[in-house]
Amino acid sequence: MTPLRPPKACLAVAALLAAAPLLGQKTDVIVLQNGDRITGEIKSYDQGRLTVDTAHSSWIKIKWSLVASITSDKVFDVETIDGVHHFGSLAPSDPVGQLTIVEAEQPLTVPFFQVFDITPVYQAFWKRWEGSLDLGFNYTQSSNLTQFNLDFDGTYRMKDWQLATTLSAFFSRQNGVTGAERGSLGILYYRFLPNRWLLQTGIGLDRNIQLGLKIREFFGIGAGRYVIQTNQTQLQPYLGVTANHEVPVDGEDINSAEGVVGCRYTYFMYDFPKLTVSADAQVFPSFTVSGRVRVEAQASVKREIISDFYLAISIFDSFDSKDPSTDSQKNDWGPTISVGWQF
Repeated sequence: MTPLRPPKACLAVAALLAAAPLLGQKTDVIVLQNGDRITGEIKSYDQGRLTVDTAHSSWIKIKWSLVASITSDKVFDVETIDGVHHFGSLAPSDPVGQLTIVEAEQPLTVPFFQVFDITPVYQAFWKRWEGSLDLGFNYTQSSNLTQFNLDFDGTYRMKDWQLATTLSAFFSRQNGVTGAERGSLGILYYRFLPNRWLLQTGIGLDRNIQLGLKIREFFGIGAGRYVIQTNQTQLQPYLGVTANHEVPVDGEDINSAEGVVGCRYTYFMYDFPKLTVSADAQVFPSFTVSGRVRVEAQASVKREIISDFYLAISIFDSFDSKDPSTDSQKNDWGPTISVGWQF
C-alpha cells in the first residue's frame, strides 16, 4: 500500500519553520567595549539603552555607548535617526562600533550613533506595546483635602505606522465637595512618510469642570515632522484641524471647528539615574467662535528610582478665552507628583 504523503503546502510550511530560528531562544551575542560577552535575547533598543533578557540575570539594560558588537540571527526593524527603516538579522560588527544589518539584498553597515530604535519583528502583539503608567495620591488631614492623579500612555509601533493611546485624570475633593475634576482620553494613529514626515489622525474626549466643560468629543487630522530625531532628543512641530462637540456644565451644546498648532519635545538622559524631560503645547484657534482661543500645555520630568520605576513631577495648563460656561474661570493649571512604571 502506498503511504500517504502530506500536501505540498504543508511540506513548504514545515520547511520554513525548520529553517527559521526558534523564537525566544537566548542566542543573541552582545560584545562590550571592554571585551565582555553577554548572551541573551534582545528585547529592544531605545532611549540610549539596549534591553536584553539573559538566562541568569533576567532583563538587563546596557548603555549603548558601551556596546562594541551585536550578533543575532533573528529579524529586527532598525530605524535610523533620519527615519529610514531596515529589516534584517545582525552580523558581527566590522569594524567595531558599526551595526551590520543583513538585509535581503546585501549587508548594510550603520554607525551606532545613527541608530534610533531597534525592535524585534518576531515579537507577539502585546510585546510590541511600550508605555508608562503614573499614579499620584495626596491627603491632607488638617484641611480634609484628597487629591488623585493618573496618567497612562502606550504606543504600538510598526514599520510604517504607530498607534498611541493616552489617558489622564485628576480629581480633588475637600469636605465632601468636589473642587477640581479633569481628564482626557485620546487614540491617535500616525502614518510615517519619507524624510521624517508623518500624518496623524485621532479621536478623544476631554473634561474640565473648572473651565465649565462637562465633556468634549473631538476628531482631528494633521501633519508634522521630526525636525530633530536622535537617540536622546526628539522635536516634532505639527499642524492640523479638529471638529468638536462640547457639552458645558451650564448652557446648550456647542459644535465647533478649530485649527491646531502644536509642538512636542522629549529629551532622554540615559546615564543612571535615567532622566526624561518632555513637553507638549497646543494652540487651538477657533474657526467658528469669533475670538476664541484655547491652549493646552503640559511638561514633566521623570527620574528613575530603580529599574523601570521613576518619580515624576509634572505641570499642566489649560486656557480657554471663551469657556463653554460663562460663570467659569478661563484658566486651570497645577503641578502633580507621582510614581510611575515604564513598560
